[in-house]
This record gives sequence, C-alpha cells and structure tokens, in this order.
Amino acid sequence: MGVESLLLGEVRRGLRAFCLERWQSLHENYARVNMSESGVAPLSLAELEELGLKLESLRELELGYGWTRGSPELRSRISELYNGEVKEGEILVTAGSAEANFVAAVSLVEGGDLAAVDLPNYMQVPGLLGFLGARVLEVKRSHPSWRFPVDEAVRVIEEGRPKAFFICNPNNPTATVLREREVEELGEAARRAGTVLVFDEVYWGSELSGDKPSALEIAGKDVAVSVCGLSKVYGMPGLRLGWLAGKKEIVERAWAVKDYVSIAPSALSDRIASAVLTQDNVRKLRRRAREIVGRNFELFARIMGGRLLEPLPPEAGAFVWARVPWARETLSLCKRLFAEKGVLVNPGECFDAPGYLRIGLGQRMSGFAESLQVLATALEAMKEQAG
Repeated sequence: MGVESLLLGEVRRGLRAFCLERWQSLHENYARVNMSESGVAPLSLAELEELGLKLESLRELELGYGWTRGSPELRSRISELYNGEVKEGEILVTAGSAEANFVAAVSLVEGGDLAAVDLPNYMQVPGLLGFLGARVLEVKRSHPSWRFPVDEAVRVIEEGRPKAFFICNPNNPTATVLREREVEELGEAARRAGTVLVFDEVYWGSELSGDKPSALEIAGKDVAVSVCGLSKVYGMPGLRLGWLAGKKEIVERAWAVKDYVSIAPSALSDRIASAVLTQDNVRKLRRRAREIVGRNFELFARIMGGRLLEPLPPEAGAFVWARVPWARETLSLCKRLFAEKGVLVNPGECFDAPGYLRIGLGQRMSGFAESLQVLATALEAMKEQAG
C-alpha cells in the first residue's frame, strides 16, 4: 500500500484512512524538527513530583485492572473540573480522549441515523460516522474566519433533528472557540429537537483569554456530552487518559461499549492523574499551556506572518492554522519539508482543507525559535522555487 493510500484511501470499505494519525505515525519518530504536535510540551516525572506526585507511593502499586470506569478518586477530581455539573457516576475514564470519542460515537449512532458533524475537525469522528452507516450532515467552517457557523448549525438541528451533533471546541485545527451565548443557542435548539451535542473539549482550558466553563456546563448535561483528557493542555499524553462526561444513561451505555475495547484505564495512569489533578495544579498547568502558546505564537507571527504564511491567530489550542498563499495543495509540500529538511508539519489535506498547514506551537519555548527558523528557511526556499 502506497503512502497516498495510507493517508487518503480506505482502511476497509466504508472506513477512511485516518490521515492525520497515519501521517504523524509514519514520520514523527524520525523528524529532525517536529512541529506537528498539537499539545504542549510533555511533563517529566520530575515535574510531576513538583506538582505533588509522590513517586515512592507508586512502588507499592499493584498493576492490576483497577476500576474499569476509573477510580472514584479520579472521577471526583474530574467532577471538580465541571464545578459539579456532572457527578462521579456520570464520568467514564478512557484510554485517552480518542477512546472517549470512539465510545461516544458507537453508543449514540447506529446505521441509518442522521448525525451532524463540525468540519474541519479532528477527523476521527467523521471517519467513524461513515463506518457506522450514519447519514452525515456536514456543517463547514470556512475562510477567512473559520468560525463555527452557529446559525446554520441551529437550522440543521431544527430542520434535520439529528440524533447527535459532534462539535470540536476549542476547534482542531482552526484554534477558534465558541462564545458562551453560541453554546447556549445550540443547547436550546438541541433540547427542542432531542439532539445530543457531543463536544470534543480536549483543548478546553487552553483558551488564551482565560478560563472558560465547559460547554457541558453551559448547555446542560441533559443535552450535552463532554469529551476531554490530559494529553493536550495538561502535558501528559503518555498517560493515555481521557474521559467522557454527561448524563448517566449515555455514560453507562458508552461504558458497555468500552468493555469491547480497552476494558479499563491503566491503573498507573489512574493513580498519577488522581494525585496530580488537583484544582491548584489544574490552574498551574492551564497557565503553563497559555504562556507557552502565547509567547510562541508571538514569535511565529513575527517570522511567518504575511511573508510566508497567513496564520489565523489562535484563540486556544497549541497550534496555528495557516494558509499557504503560494501553494494550492500542501501534502506534497509537507512531504518535501520532511524529505529534504527533516521538518514535520501537518498538511491541510488531513483535514479536507488543502492549501493549509497545522503547525504546532506547544514546544518548550527554549527550543521553539530554532525549530521555527529551520521551518522558515525551508519554506522560503520552496516559495522561491514555486515562483
């Protein structure tokens, strides 16, 4: 199977290749300069010790299955993030937010159901909906603002009455954020139509303007489900720990689907997350993420903005969505960047948006300037060759 098929073909009939994840899997461990990551720089165990993790306490931990839905202690910590909008019994701990997305889609949508999806998006859910045999309504963001078209979404909900509507907020790859009033409007429409709103909120907490409530808190758990995790904002992707939060009936059905997948979250990850995820640490880690992304984007805008790329200033996330005004398609550009310079960024084709790049802003600030200069030099040369 060629690279094009691996990225843009089908895994099997009805299940499209997951372009973004395959692109990164093929290249990330070999890149000289990796600017494809969408989260902030991972924390070390030593840094987690500074946040209160007692490494000595892990020596006695038995590596059994633990709590299949996540320990009560961890679910209590997660409940605090939502200010009590959801209780322990309304939270399912998963193997990363990717598993939470998976069990949400499989438990909510069946063949023939109408489902709506926000595009562009982290393309896992759009791929799954097609595989599940759903009738998919695409609600598309567009250049130049890339904001979520709330009025169109409300019309889709009211006229189509989809069983579920999957929204990525803060959005990956555009780094835009819904306003609270917009979430309220979506919640009101969903309540009237009987639609479940599934918010992928894995970047919740990275909003550069400061802390915001979860869409679950704003819309209400009677109509909204939240998918989140520790990989992006909190710098712990190696724990592979995420969760699904919402009303009990939805969460318990998702738990039944999870029985077929990972069974239980890692007991070690559960213990570490339970120790680290205090309210004080949440504030510290969110502030860390904002500082890294804010400063790195300032540098990015100075070097790249207007000359080589047209970046959309991020409102959240740990990446920038940038138009390449001198290239209509960007997959071949990204291939050349990697082959010739060892630089890895993500092509817009992996989000069904050729002509754009998603570039990571989450590197530690000490190394970001050097990485950015390598990318800028490479793009300058390619722009000249493109005429």
